[in-house]
Amino acid sequence: MTCAIGVALWALLAVPLGCQPEAEGREPSVVPAGNMDPVGPEVAGWEVASADGSVCRHPAVVAECANGWCRIPPGCFIMGSPESELWRGESSEIPRAVTIERGFEIGQFELTRKQWSELVGVVPEKPEKVLEGPVTCKDDACPLRYATWFEALLFANQLSARHEPPLAPCFELSECQGELGRGVTCGRVSLTGGATSVYECEGYRLPTEAEWEYAARAGTRTAYYGGDITGTNPDARYDPEPSLDPIAWYDVNSGGRTHPVGSKRPNRWLLFDMLGNVFEWTSDRPVFREVEGPATNPATEIALRTDAPDLRVARGGNAAGSRDMLRTAGQNYPASDAVSRGVGFRLVRTIK
Repeated sequence: MTCAIGVALWALLAVPLGCQPEAEGREPSVVPAGNMDPVGPEVAGWEVASADGSVCRHPAVVAECANGWCRIPPGCFIMGSPESELWRGESSEIPRAVTIERGFEIGQFELTRKQWSELVGVVPEKPEKVLEGPVTCKDDACPLRYATWFEALLFANQLSARHEPPLAPCFELSECQGELGRGVTCGRVSLTGGATSVYECEGYRLPTEAEWEYAARAGTRTAYYGGDITGTNPDARYDPEPSLDPIAWYDVNSGGRTHPVGSKRPNRWLLFDMLGNVFEWTSDRPVFREVEGPATNPATEIALRTDAPDLRVARGGNAAGSRDMLRTAGQNYPASDAVSRGVGFRLVRTIK
């Protein structure tokens, strides 16, 4: 396997996008800061009693972002969607109280083509035989697409190594084939250092599904963090959605292409593009819940499935997606070696 990593400065990924100071010998970032005025109701904190008598307590949503990363505190939220939500997945979105016991930092923006190329050199591109939808914008500030799940893990490990001081990598990958940026696939994946859960990792990693949805919702319980679905007609999935227009690039407003990150308004954590633009990898396999019930730090195994295709959950929808696909609880299940769906990602790191 070839995974050559070009010379790059960690600082280029650690400085807020669009707010990067011009340092000697370093080109300032071309990524715009965007409109920082958040969308969604202010959340002072709330609590809900679960069916088993336990109480789910969501903390106040107070944005704490610096150097391109936002800190998300521990807390509880309702993952999934209510039965009344239009287009919900009946077996995959059963609502449950989910507690995240450890805070984490998450990328304020989707990883950009520039950020990838600064660290890796070779930007993933659409394979020749793949039909593209949406069209990929190729400015430096556009979100990265066409990285396999394995490449996202390898990138996270490289970013951990570039941190000052270096962080222990989260993942061990072996039996790998291909060049990083050109569709790497691996035969084995495990956690390093005897960790039993990704939450225990020191280094950078993909978010779990629970972390992703907790961060995306920012205390909201509507279909989108910008509001609820307009109308009740299940056949109107391709209609404009006022709750999405300020926050997301989707089929109605994108012109059929992705756009530079941060050009729509953020949620109350000041996270941009959590819905629309590009799908984002998570670390989890699909889980279809039979019953409702509380969970703490939920995560699926990192180890690859050998008895069936290894599917991983991608979240958030993309710029070609209709409004049913961009619901905060919505899911997509590409294979871990897939590049055909043009998935991107943002990274997280557990806060000790």
